[in-house]
Amino acid sequence: MKKSNMRRFGALLAAGALVLAACGSDDEAAEEVTEEAVETDCAVDTLNIGTILPVTGSLAFLAPPEIAASNFAVEDINAAGGVLGNPVVINQGDSGDATTDTANTEVDRLLAAGAQVILGAASSGVSLTVIDKITSAGVVQFSPANTSPTLTTYEDKGLYFRTAPSDLLQGRVLANLVIEEGSASAAVLYRNDAYGVGLAEAFKANFEAAGGTVPEFIEYAEGTEAFDAEVDKVVAANPDAIVIVGFAETGPILNTMHERGVGPTAKKVYGVDGNIAGLDKLVSDVSILAGMKGTTPSVDLTSISDFVARLDAAGVDGVYDYGAESYDAIVISALAAEIAGCADGISIGAQINGVTKDGEKCTDFATCLPLVQAGTDIDFDGLGGPYEFVEAGEPAAASFRIITYGAAGADNTLDKYVFAS
Repeated sequence: MKKSNMRRFGALLAAGALVLAACGSDDEAAEEVTEEAVETDCAVDTLNIGTILPVTGSLAFLAPPEIAASNFAVEDINAAGGVLGNPVVINQGDSGDATTDTANTEVDRLLAAGAQVILGAASSGVSLTVIDKITSAGVVQFSPANTSPTLTTYEDKGLYFRTAPSDLLQGRVLANLVIEEGSASAAVLYRNDAYGVGLAEAFKANFEAAGGTVPEFIEYAEGTEAFDAEVDKVVAANPDAIVIVGFAETGPILNTMHERGVGPTAKKVYGVDGNIAGLDKLVSDVSILAGMKGTTPSVDLTSISDFVARLDAAGVDGVYDYGAESYDAIVISALAAEIAGCADGISIGAQINGVTKDGEKCTDFATCLPLVQAGTDIDFDGLGGPYEFVEAGEPAAASFRIITYGAAGADNTLDKYVFAS
């Protein structure tokens, strides 16, 4: 892992300045000392984290685990001694969704408050509305839940990162699931935004490559409230399976599908991370979900039971998606700041990828911190890893949870996990 310990670099420059002063004029010495001060002084020694998480909007069901986990991370970092000897500061904010300007307003507030890392947004579409503002300010944007492939190649000045994997991976996992469960044809309904288009196209490409056909590939505009026309197309196509790539609007879609006789109790219906975990809160009757399945990036919850219990104690109501990823994003940022010797966004961003790979493995801040302070390369796995970030600042591989609904809601005893790279 590449390190850039500015405090150590400063000592070397100071020594060089003394040598030059001994063999040069007073003016030359003064010039060298001034240069040394510019190179080594760190103006930001307190890690200030802001968040833009979906307190409101179509992904609001994801906010509780993300907010609770980000608070836990800061609590644990500070209990272990903080970053650069100072407590980490966190300032929670709302992202809203792409139908509002909430995220832009919150980013302005967080930047004015001195944030050097902004956690969020959960929605890829929302992140794309603020990424230029954040990264142009020299601040890290670190999402725990963005999955759009668009963000892999986005011009982000090396300051955008995510602990969630690209939907190129989720599309493959979902296509494999539908094929393995015996469906040769699948209709797809998807929201027309960066997330919906990216994941729907990834599913379609993988499904067709495996021999499946997609008789209907139906997009709908964000903000659509009635889905009669879209569902009528699905009924007419009579596919073996139906895939819905959406957010909160999945509730009315499923209600309409049930009324038309193509809901989960009659057809194989699949969801994705944008909808599958919160469906019982979105439909008129949870029993109409019986048999529905969906994929979501997730660590095996049984392996982090203490963390899940902590979320429960904080009032998180059964939806744990992206909690581990939120926690880890903050810890990775904190370790990057410690390695850099400075808590400004550009210094942190230069170290983030290296924190996740090619060193001595450690799994929490308290264990990693003394290794970093001793100059040891680390490979932070955390709650949701291994991450092994690639150059684009995202995981090279990820674990996915397959959720199954019964008549009473999600049945955790039926959870399955697959790993994709």
